[in-house]
Amino acid sequence: MANLSDKVAPSGVLTPTGDGSNLSGILTPTGDGSGLTGLPKPHGPVAVSGATPSLDVGAYNFFQQGALTADTTVSFASVPTDAKWQYSYVAGFDVSQTFDLATAVYSNKSFDASSQATSTTAASFSSDGTSMFVLDSDNNIVYQYTLSAGFDVSTASYASKSFDASSQLTTSRSVAFNTDGTSMFIIDSGGSVFQYTLSTGFDVTTTSYASKSFDVSSQDGNLASIAFNTDGTAMFVLGRSNQSVFQYTLSTGFDVTTTSYASKSFDVSSQDTNPFGIAFNPNGTSMFIVGNTTDDIFQYTLSTGFDVSTASYTGTSFDASPQDGSCLSVAFNSFGTAMFIMGTINDTVFQYTLDGEPYSLTLPTVVGTPSATTVGDRVTYTFVTDDGGTTIDLIAEEIIQ
Repeated sequence: MANLSDKVAPSGVLTPTGDGSNLSGILTPTGDGSGLTGLPKPHGPVAVSGATPSLDVGAYNFFQQGALTADTTVSFASVPTDAKWQYSYVAGFDVSQTFDLATAVYSNKSFDASSQATSTTAASFSSDGTSMFVLDSDNNIVYQYTLSAGFDVSTASYASKSFDASSQLTTSRSVAFNTDGTSMFIIDSGGSVFQYTLSTGFDVTTTSYASKSFDVSSQDGNLASIAFNTDGTAMFVLGRSNQSVFQYTLSTGFDVTTTSYASKSFDVSSQDTNPFGIAFNPNGTSMFIVGNTTDDIFQYTLSTGFDVSTASYTGTSFDASPQDGSCLSVAFNSFGTAMFIMGTINDTVFQYTLDGEPYSLTLPTVVGTPSATTVGDRVTYTFVTDDGGTTIDLIAEEIIQ
């Protein structure tokens, strides 16, 4: 064989042409690589959770966490000498920093329901805010509306759906639902709570009377509003005659036939002598009352969640009279960053914005300062190191609101 050592060594880069459509016999890879061993998995984000997630940078380079549910501290483990990785999360709500009336402002959003209802007394929402229900007191009819953007009343339109409850009620005052919308509750001003079944959740056209009711007139015979705790084992009724919130226990959640008076109440007459609407935050540590005399919403603290015997006035209120001079009901989105007030003079639902604070996120010492986030933001940080994690640089961030 000839000596090739004196031949010219090849140099340069070959540039391929074509799209490869004429190639055959090439294996097409499938799957996410989870069956491979001994190799890092750079393209399959690994899920992390909890308040102290440890990110194994030696095995993955993308870490995805859902919404934070507590103040969270992140750590990095098994960091290679040279590494680049990302951490993504949603800025979750700190319930202790939301539902704050002191931060409420009118959002310049409203919805006029007068084309259907002539005497509105209450507005309620589905869990995701894509359905809204307005109660017409004169006709005892619940009207249903669709919101193309959840909890944004400026996107509401009539769904051409309604339910007539006049067979049970004389003068309806308030409407509430269980979590999945398969049970609806309407109170009559005379002192009774009536229960209805919806075969399709949050669709009032599928409603039928459940032949279940509960008489609360022993506590107050002039009712204004009703609310439940999350699992339906506690019911709260606002009475106008005694200007008080009365609490009841349900041995079976959201079944009013299992109701008994809990011998607990709270007098709100020091704030307003004609209370008309009631709402709670999700853990029951904050209660809100609409005063029809003042057109103010008043905020109370409960030292034990959903126990009105532990309630006290916070001194915080919000004046909604610039929008309507006769406010009758209040509701919130799930996070306490949006508030909705029904005004009966205009038969209109008005929307307000409340500030919300995200849970805090603590990162290991890094070079670079993360930007401030707001509640609900999807945040992705990108980190690099060239010394095994002794020095970590934050080189990029993406914040999607």
